Amino acid sequence: VKRRPSSNYMESVQNDITANMRSILVDWLVEVAEEYKLVADTLYLTISYVDRFLSANALNRQKLQLLGVSCMLIAS
Repeated sequence: VKRRPSSNYMESVQNDITANMRSILVDWLVEVAEEYKLVADTLYLTISYVDRFLSANALNRQKLQLLGVSCMLIAS
């Protein structure tokens, strides 16, 4: 439970990022995973890392894609 992302982090933690932006990021990460033929578990772990980071840290919207690709690198 401690490692799960907060269910309301978009409202409580994030000031510059919206749920729609997260959705766009996830769509892009799916495309990247398909392009590089990553296994599905890598994508799931990537999104988990993104959500866990965003639950604990406010992030500037300009760094959202960097967060996504960094999480994918760690997950792979």
